[in-house]
Amino acid sequence: MVYGGYSYIDYEYEPKKDDFRVLMWVDGKYPIEKLAEGVAAESSVGTWTKISTMNERVFREYRARVYEIVKVQPNAGFIYISYPFDHFDTKNITQFMASVLGNLFGLKELTSLYVLDISFPERYQKIFDGPVFGLKGIRKYIGTDKTRRPHIGTIVKPKVGLTPKEFSEVAYKAWVNGLDLVKDDENLVDQPFCPWKERFDRTIEKLHRAEDKTGERKLYASNVTDSDLDRMMARMDYIAENGGKLVMLDVYVLGIPAAYAMINYAHELGLFVHAHRAGYSAHHRGNFGVNFQIYEKFYRLLGVDQLHIGTGVGKMEGSPIIIKRFHDIAVKNRGEEKFYIGSLDFVFARHIKPFFPVASGGVDPGRVDALLALHGRDVIIQAGGGVHGHPRGTAAGARAMRAAVEAAVSGSDTPTAAKKDKDLALAIKKFGYLEPSSIKKILDFEKKNKEFMEHLVKTEGINGYRSITEDYDYW
Repeated sequence: MVYGGYSYIDYEYEPKKDDFRVLMWVDGKYPIEKLAEGVAAESSVGTWTKISTMNERVFREYRARVYEIVKVQPNAGFIYISYPFDHFDTKNITQFMASVLGNLFGLKELTSLYVLDISFPERYQKIFDGPVFGLKGIRKYIGTDKTRRPHIGTIVKPKVGLTPKEFSEVAYKAWVNGLDLVKDDENLVDQPFCPWKERFDRTIEKLHRAEDKTGERKLYASNVTDSDLDRMMARMDYIAENGGKLVMLDVYVLGIPAAYAMINYAHELGLFVHAHRAGYSAHHRGNFGVNFQIYEKFYRLLGVDQLHIGTGVGKMEGSPIIIKRFHDIAVKNRGEEKFYIGSLDFVFARHIKPFFPVASGGVDPGRVDALLALHGRDVIIQAGGGVHGHPRGTAAGARAMRAAVEAAVSGSDTPTAAKKDKDLALAIKKFGYLEPSSIKKILDFEKKNKEFMEHLVKTEGINGYRSITEDYDYW
């Protein structure tokens, strides 16, 4: 089953401390062993044929090694690959992606390739700084480092079309009625109907007015994303010089190099970075893809302070089990391997701080209890339609969100609080209520049935994996 005259399968190999380990699903036109050989060769030192320029040193020191195969069908299964540390460039995630997440997606013998997870050695992580502020830094700024209540945010809606004056007035209503964060939508930057500078000026003035009125610190995530790096830096300069504290970057569409440069520049200015993953699902849904936990690890190494990770209960795909893993990658320093959700074990270097995970997309006051059952208190609960779609408008929607969160952290729940809170009662009447017990049952099922889920994935392959990780309705 050799590929190009060389064999990359080595079942006797035990990955070294400094190796990169990768878990993939492959399906194709040939036996799984040959497909594994091809993927390992294409992503390391090999090619489709035997070459005269290959030598023993190169093959011994730099090749990828397939050290385990979980065969589901003769031509489909999960493969574990180990890459030596020196195969990769220093502090260059783009080169890493070109190798491990690059050309192999074009191999015509593959009909399916999904990269599930990557384990980054501590030696590699030490090259990066990680979040400068992160979870603890933002809590300290807002003043929730002792209470540890979830932060609450909103996205001004409609997504585009409001004037700067209209936008700022919506933001003010949200802040003075209990919300911590207001952000631009991912597709709003500097359009003629809402010029960036005027929108920022009006909104930051309303932010300061809201802080004076409430006695609470507030944050505005101004979207500076652009295809021109100079424009992005100029906007960040303006934010820092004019009372702003937070910038928003659409990190996936920016790409790793631009995102990294802008994250570093924001931190040099003392600004927090709110990272949006718009566009990522194009690299995830379908027969060929890359799991978000890989990008999440990239972004934590690069230093985002806040990042959208999904909700587990909202309008975006992602079951509670996989979203819980995303949350762990955001806030924990280590996690155990979970084959049934395609997760390798992870250990973050001590200096790589946790970031503040954002749960956004189809969120409303009736889902707050379920969100806390899944994410705990270290989460930013962000509702757009769930605030502005309240029957009595944005102000009531913001009050309802704050009331739901305050009830949860006090040991009560949303339905109980709604008996004394008209805004919350109206929100539940319109949006409904998701019992947190439904989330707890799923998480409890996971704890008690790991062997069953492993068997499911080992027999059904990627379809079994997706039934566990992608579909809330499945549960």
